[in-house]
Amino acid sequence: MSVAAADLLPIELIRKHLRVDYEDEDELIILYAESALAWALWYCDNSKLVEAADFPASFKSAMLLLIGHSYANREAVVVGTITAEVPMAVESLLWSSRNWSGPPDPVVTP
Repeated sequence: MSVAAADLLPIELIRKHLRVDYEDEDELIILYAESALAWALWYCDNSKLVEAADFPASFKSAMLLLIGHSYANREAVVVGTITAEVPMAVESLLWSSRNWSGPPDPVVTP
């Protein structure tokens, strides 16, 4: 992966999305951002997403939702609550960035 989460989303924007007014948790937020980027790239499986300019706003919005989810749910198990997936959220935002052509053709060397 040649692009970092910070290349796509400045920490100030992520903090604004999370409604965090302090820098104490930046290291944790950056970890969540890198994890969100890795998952979104895996989901899209699009070799054309290489440079920061290649990523559409919908991809970045999906990353913000994933980061927000990780930040708000810091444990592997939630007890005593009802959860539901938000319609038109992460997967819908990433849909346009997915690779629909299948795996790239193998490079044949003579």
